[in-house]
Amino acid sequence: MTAIYLVLAYLLGAIPTGYLFARFVKGIDIRTVGSGNIGATNVLRAFGWRPGLAVMAADVAKGALAAGPLASWLAAAPGGWVAAAGGLTAVLGHDYTVFLGMRGGKGVATSCGVLLVLAPRSTLATLAVFAVVVRATRTVSAGSLAGALVLPAFLWLLDERDTPVLCLSLLLCAFIWLKHTPNIRRIIAGTESTISFGKRTDGGASAGAPRDDERR
Repeated sequence: MTAIYLVLAYLLGAIPTGYLFARFVKGIDIRTVGSGNIGATNVLRAFGWRPGLAVMAADVAKGALAAGPLASWLAAAPGGWVAAAGGLTAVLGHDYTVFLGMRGGKGVATSCGVLLVLAPRSTLATLAVFAVVVRATRTVSAGSLAGALVLPAFLWLLDERDTPVLCLSLLLCAFIWLKHTPNIRRIIAGTESTISFGKRTDGGASAGAPRDDERR
């Protein structure tokens, strides 16, 4: 049952929500827009705040379902190593989805969903850091990188340092930083795309536009 659980957790994480939204709601292949990433940030930049937040919520839900109800139903082990492994496979499914030739997102929202189930207080504190950094820098990638770094510290400070969760947080931090390698280069070069918190003149939500070098 554990093996079945891990396979289903991967397939759940692999559902390409950003791609499906853009394809069936907008009639566009999100992989041909902006950075080419299927994640919520690229959807936000391409279509505005509401679609971006909707895709983000769906990606969070994938992680939460994999680490919570799915683990309890199939593995009969809420929390612990099994749920941590299922959460990790869900994030890997999102990052390397079998439905799109192993090309996926960067795993931030799905990781958030997993950790909201396994370590809710630390995750909420991490989200606060994420929000502050994004607001200060207008850069989602900077918020994601900062959140990945501070999460293990919050797990320790808020007494949620269960060994499986702590190990999972370190692995997810490594994966998030690895997937954000191009963003790190652009941050250092000062060319990373930013988002706007205002309104466009056409009344839509302004989310910023990716620079040409972000497509590479």
